[in-house]
Amino acid sequence: MKIEIKTREQQHNADLFGGRLHENKPISGKVYSNLLYWAHVEAPDDGEFGLHPHENIEILTFIFEGALEHFDTATNVWTPLLAGGVQHIQAGKGVSHSEKYKKGSRAFQIWFDPDFSRASKKDAYYKDFQADSFVWEKEEGFEVKEYAGENAPIKTDAPGISAKRYKIQKGRHNFNFKTDSVYSLYLLNGKLNIEGNNISTDTFMRIEDAGTIDIEAIKNSDLFILRSPVKVDYKLYSEQ
Repeated sequence: MKIEIKTREQQHNADLFGGRLHENKPISGKVYSNLLYWAHVEAPDDGEFGLHPHENIEILTFIFEGALEHFDTATNVWTPLLAGGVQHIQAGKGVSHSEKYKKGSRAFQIWFDPDFSRASKKDAYYKDFQADSFVWEKEEGFEVKEYAGENAPIKTDAPGISAKRYKIQKGRHNFNFKTDSVYSLYLLNGKLNIEGNNISTDTFMRIEDAGTIDIEAIKNSDLFILRSPVKVDYKLYSEQ
């Protein structure tokens, strides 16, 4: 089993726009699997990322608290996305967008490599999934909200991607992790002990070659788990 742990303090942290937005980045620079970037965004005040371009990459933005409005050159309109919603972008041949975060917002933005050689031939795709697109369901004794994956509302071009949010009740639990996948965990709230490691809010974990793992919830916790492949059948941008 391979485990990498990054507390919030060990992640890359940056204040933006005079402190109107803050990012701590579990993934920035050193990448793995078909993941390119992961930022946890908080908005102490209203803050805006001005119009900027993307090509080839695929992006999921998860709004956990608050709201944002976005403009993009694929739709040419400003669109609100409220707490619980997810924004899905396939940048393809190219798209530009702008995002306005409302004060009190909290979100993830995660970038994927869907195979740039294929993505560069596709038109840009931009879709919002509002909160009612996702429901809490029972899965192996947990309350789980599935955002992306084979049976989820969002299907990514990047292969092998699954994104879920777990409500973990106080007590001991087992998770079954597949050895052909990398599991990236972010604790949104709570306190856990995972395989003997104490995990607090905003801590990030990368787990490989795990099989069954033991998780003890010291208190009720809210855990986000992103599953991605150990290997893909194309040359990743990070390898070029």
